[in-house]
Amino acid sequence: MNKEYDVLIVGAGFGGIQAALSLDKKNLNVCVIDEGVLPGGQFIRYNKNGNNGNTPPSYSKGLALVKEFNESSITYLNQSELIFINMDKEIIVKLKDDSLKKIKPKKIILATGAREIIQPFKGWDLPGIITTGALQILLKTSGKLFADEVTIAGCGILPYAAAATWFEKGGRIKAFYDSNNFSQKLSMLGSALKSSDKRADFFSLLPKMIKLQKNTINNTKVIEAKGNGKLESIILAKVDALGNIIKGSEFEEKTTLLAMGEGLSANVEVATTAGCETMYDENLGGLIIKVNEFLETSISGIYTIGASTGVGGADKAQLEAKIAASDVLFSLGKMQKNEHNSSLNILLAKRKKMLDFSRLLASMQKFNLNELNNIDDSTVICRCENISVKEIKDAIDNGSTSINSIKKRTRAGMGNCQGKTCSELVRNILLAKGFKDEEASKARPPLRPTSINILASEIKFLAI
Repeated sequence: MNKEYDVLIVGAGFGGIQAALSLDKKNLNVCVIDEGVLPGGQFIRYNKNGNNGNTPPSYSKGLALVKEFNESSITYLNQSELIFINMDKEIIVKLKDDSLKKIKPKKIILATGAREIIQPFKGWDLPGIITTGALQILLKTSGKLFADEVTIAGCGILPYAAAATWFEKGGRIKAFYDSNNFSQKLSMLGSALKSSDKRADFFSLLPKMIKLQKNTINNTKVIEAKGNGKLESIILAKVDALGNIIKGSEFEEKTTLLAMGEGLSANVEVATTAGCETMYDENLGGLIIKVNEFLETSISGIYTIGASTGVGGADKAQLEAKIAASDVLFSLGKMQKNEHNSSLNILLAKRKKMLDFSRLLASMQKFNLNELNNIDDSTVICRCENISVKEIKDAIDNGSTSINSIKKRTRAGMGNCQGKTCSELVRNILLAKGFKDEEASKARPPLRPTSINILASEIKFLAI
């Protein structure tokens, strides 16, 4: 017999754990599901051997949350994948033993995080090119360097965080290419120093940023990768203040490992499959979920926190977890109205300041739409289905002016990753051609690859 839960939380990162603990303290039955082996998410990722990698103050706070979470009575379903959700809050989860579990909670809080995206360039799919997030995951989970040296490129804070982790393990950085200029980085630092939540983390990162400056070349971006079956060299070019490539400034650099980081895109697939409305706001990182001031979506009883309301880091996710949890407690009769109002007044004021930081991050990670028009037509956009830039542009020219119509015409986004890599790239190509699409790429259950054998053996669950 399935246990009844008051609240189901999807995601065991900083935000998901905080929400669960806030609810558990009021004696609600809480279940957290996550695809990871251990709680903590990407930001506070660790392994059983202890801390691996750069440890800003927020990391220590995260480890304390994980410890409290592990000692609580909260049900934690690790290595579990949500494969079905609807607007009636009915959920099917594939557990780590490949069995299916049906859950119908009173409330749902989505804390599904974000994924890295990079602006495509010719040869970007060569082996040897990874995201800065992938570099950190490999370092933090193994605790070991996996190459003698790395070249890092991109913009915003992600490349610097990756470089700090690489330095922490004694690695050598061959070169660091930042497409932003120095004044933009000073703006980011200034904003962080004004924020009590970000100040300590940036002070811990600052020495490594200073150390990195001797390897840093500003106003420079990767425009092509070369190699015979694997990465051997990259072509770079100088960019102006608007991010446009300066013709004639191209040069080549030999490297066998390139870590790229150019921004984050919110994971909205679970929310949109449930029917939650979306909106596009380039100042908050692109496609996000529409929410009210208490982080409740357009579907009553479903809340979303973290990157899905605007990319802003772990501190923002934790704060929003407290806001959503407070409203859930009030709606379930576990919190009095005066306590609800007093707690939210402070939290909402803090969130407003954090959204200002989110906007600054987004401004440093915007794709240059002019350059998207200049990408070589042979460049692959959808790796799963091997769809090129030319095929996307041809589809747009033939009347497909939304992500989902392009998906139907070209199959871009129909592969194993279900558009997680290419959907926002297609959206940006649409924007470059003058079409704004505020809808998410439509995903169909099962939301994660699930074998026919599993579905057939548990067919009773499909009759929801």
